[in-house]
Amino acid sequence: MSNLSTIIELLAKPARLRSILSFNKKGYLKEIGWFSAFESMSPVDRHGNPIPWVTYPFIDFIRERITKDHKVFEFGSGNSTHFYAKYAGSVVSVEHDKAWYDKIVSTKAENSEMIFTELQTDGDYCRMPVKLGQKFDIIIVDGRDRVNCCKQAIDALTPAGVVVLDDSERDFYTDGVSFLKEKGFKQLPFSGISPGLFYNKATSVFYKEGNCLGI
Repeated sequence: MSNLSTIIELLAKPARLRSILSFNKKGYLKEIGWFSAFESMSPVDRHGNPIPWVTYPFIDFIRERITKDHKVFEFGSGNSTHFYAKYAGSVVSVEHDKAWYDKIVSTKAENSEMIFTELQTDGDYCRMPVKLGQKFDIIIVDGRDRVNCCKQAIDALTPAGVVVLDDSERDFYTDGVSFLKEKGFKQLPFSGISPGLFYNKATSVFYKEGNCLGI
């Protein structure tokens, strides 16, 4: 449907139009800061605080579960790096975009570490958490080469560790989802919209019994 057809349809249904216009003043979208994210073209809450570019249901979930006892690794960086550093004990992020890396590293929290690595499929980028020789409680897969990141992540998890895959509904990442399930992980998807975007997507937690998030 074209934009013009959409406008004509809305004008023909004034009750629907009034309802849509009211969303900017009250209701769920206003409360979660969706309009703030849309207008700034960045993932922020209603007060302008940084949040990850994942689904709102997952943000609500992880905010209540993550603690200063947790070590987080994330593929990809940005407002998510600031968000996780606020709640976790430490955050390590790998980033392939040098300009973006330079921007984020200049404002990172003291308990976060940024690593720049050039992107090669099935290369150092996806292997970074293993190469560090550390174990992480939560590994966030929200960057590039996600299937290979999922495959490498499990070797860098603590015994109670979990993997989080954003956009897990995409067919492009099916092999990563299947791999984690074959390794004994269960999938808990959080579906919904994300900051500033208005299409349905999913952010999934892959976990085993006795995991660090109490699932």
